[in-house]
Amino acid sequence: MKLLAIALSVLALSACGTIVAGQPYRGGDTVLLCHKGKKTMELPASAAQGHLNHGDRYGRC
Repeated sequence: MKLLAIALSVLALSACGTIVAGQPYRGGDTVLLCHKGKKTMELPASAAQGHLNHGDRYGRC
């Protein structure tokens, strides 16, 4: 049972993205944006400015 709990914890943590020192980048040339204050989205960096223009912000919601 203990091994199962550890395995599930490792699996859950491995699926998490990392934001270091407030940087919005998750990997490659994508960014994390908080869309309309409700939904975290991972988008191509080239699409970020359009979202920022209508009020979205960098990072997770």
